[in-house]
Amino acid sequence: MGIGIFRKPYTIRRFQPQKITGGYAVSAYTDTAALLNVQPLTPNELQAIPEGERSVKLLKAFGDLPLTAADQQSGTPGDWLWYYGRWYKCVSASQWDHTLLAHCEAQFAAVPENESPQNLLPPQTETEAAE
Repeated sequence: MGIGIFRKPYTIRRFQPQKITGGYAVSAYTDTAALLNVQPLTPNELQAIPEGERSVKLLKAFGDLPLTAADQQSGTPGDWLWYYGRWYKCVSASQWDHTLLAHCEAQFAAVPENESPQNLLPPQTETEAAE
């Protein structure tokens, strides 16, 4: 039961385990809508990231939907976020459920352009128009 006053609808893409098709790792996926508060990382947060990774566009998101990062053991990619015409992949996610303002906090990095074209298709939900 988090505070939703600053949240907007965004598309989250959830993947199934990967398969190799046409030389690319591809996964079946489902697009779903989620109410999130999405923000760029602050300068202080960027300082904690290794210098070589600071050039990648990074975002943080807060919401009630439990988000997941990639699971290398099962070969399942992490959740993706559609933000202003571009996909971002979840690189870390934490559930904060020890207070009345329980929520999920996740960090996202821009998906590289050499990702499988099938995975880069725009969202299949109504939320894409809201952004």
